[in-house]
Amino acid sequence: MQDCKPLDTPVAKGDKFYLKQCPNNDFESKQMEGTPYASVFGSLIYAQVCTRPDLAFIVGMLGRYLSNSGPAHWVAAKRVMRPFNLFCDNKAAIYFSNNNRSSTKSKYIDLKFLIEKERVQNGIISIELIGSGSMLADPLTKALTPKVFIEHTTHMGVVSLDDV
Repeated sequence: MQDCKPLDTPVAKGDKFYLKQCPNNDFESKQMEGTPYASVFGSLIYAQVCTRPDLAFIVGMLGRYLSNSGPAHWVAAKRVMRPFNLFCDNKAAIYFSNNNRSSTKSKYIDLKFLIEKERVQNGIISIELIGSGSMLADPLTKALTPKVFIEHTTHMGVVSLDDV
């Protein structure tokens, strides 16, 4: 994955997923045993919920095959996991992810964030500062003032039922 180049979309138009792509015999099931499909899927859900609502479609599709995934599903999951930028409006998080030093205050940071720091340092992902005014995913993750909420949902294309 470290040598992968980013793609424009997490899923290509025309990609199809079928039940026939699921393992049909013991040999095919054994092939998929070593793949961390469930773990990758969990990471994709986390990314989708926290910062990447644009992954909702492909995460929903891949979730259908969580209990019986095949090689085509694994290839699609790896495609989504290719390097991508994470946008963050927290300066401390960005500073910590790009800084090699640790302090007494950073010893309480959850292990999963240390893994993200390692991924940043290895060039797998990059975290960029983006202002709160440009974080269109904010209505999906936190409470906002009415003005900012309306601006963000409008930019997402969400319309009021009164307007329909």
